[in-house]
Amino acid sequence: MLRRTQKTAQRRRGFTLIELLVVISIIAVLMSLILPAIQNARSAARRVQCLNRVRQIGLGLHAFASKNKNAQFPSYGTWGDIHDNSGIWLNTNTTGRKLRNWVVDILSELDRRDLFDRWDFDRDHDSTFAGPSGYSNAQLIEEFKLNILVCPSDESGDQPGALSYVVNAGYANIDGSLSAASGWAGSSNLHRDNDPDLDLNVNGTTNDDEDKLMFHRSGVMWGMAVDRNGDDRPTAYPNRSQTLNSIYDGTGNTILLSENTNAASSQFWGDPSARYCTFVYPLNPNPTSLGLTATDYFATAPLDPAHDYARINGSGAGPEGERPFPNSGHSGGVNVVMCDGSALFLSDQVDLQVYSRLVTPSGGKSLPTSQPQDILSSNDF
Repeated sequence: MLRRTQKTAQRRRGFTLIELLVVISIIAVLMSLILPAIQNARSAARRVQCLNRVRQIGLGLHAFASKNKNAQFPSYGTWGDIHDNSGIWLNTNTTGRKLRNWVVDILSELDRRDLFDRWDFDRDHDSTFAGPSGYSNAQLIEEFKLNILVCPSDESGDQPGALSYVVNAGYANIDGSLSAASGWAGSSNLHRDNDPDLDLNVNGTTNDDEDKLMFHRSGVMWGMAVDRNGDDRPTAYPNRSQTLNSIYDGTGNTILLSENTNAASSQFWGDPSARYCTFVYPLNPNPTSLGLTATDYFATAPLDPAHDYARINGSGAGPEGERPFPNSGHSGGVNVVMCDGSALFLSDQVDLQVYSRLVTPSGGKSLPTSQPQDILSSNDF
């Protein structure tokens, strides 16, 4: 009797096949429930980390503005003449060499005074000449990665010189290719001080004085060019970026900086080219074909159908350096900094006209012939 009981106990040791399959099924169900929650938590953590970074950059831009008497934001990019390796000024073209962008200007405000002091302001942003500091501009960018410039959800952010954050350069007529090879709208829009192809007041004449005034009211930060050796090359453009006092629509209602995961992943973060360091709102350049007049063209700001993907998160899979529009690796929207320094998550479902008004710092200001944009409420976004 004892032997039979022992044999029975030995035969029942371990799981049967059915029991094992049931256990595996239960574990699979639990994992299917837990893994999405873990992924969502990680995604939320990356979004919060990104929000903190854009907030710090926004504070850096504000700190830069506070240092000058006009409380003016830096230019998004600076062009000019350069030194050769012996310190002699080189003759340059009418548009100038690409010196630096806004990131370089606020390095000190981002707690990287060590990099700022070693930057060679008399040479191109991608210069490989090592001056007295022992570092070239290209070397500073490639060897010293700045995590604050890269969103944790930017899949291309591990490359040297990556940049995930771009500043508001207003409305644009993208009348040329956006490819990195051919540039954007040629040299005429290199500095984006005006747009010679837009007739914003719909009077039949492009780029007249009122068009220039309205264009300047469409964005926050603008390019500039400096002629330092006095030979009129390049043609000088002043910094016309907005000041804290010139943002008529309210600093809390105007975007200063946004994410763009299609910005400069394999390019230098010091490059002043607009397609690498800014975002724009591409305006339909043919108001008369839409039946629009001066009273409603600037007010309604119709999106260019050739670039319908310029909506928030509309070109997430776009090629690097060819989509200067707000994009992120976050589901549902992008992190932005407003001109008052506040950081928020802007939904990609925001109404297009509301978004276009968030871009313009002075779109609600009365104009001689054109109707201003509607006043924004904080409930609109």
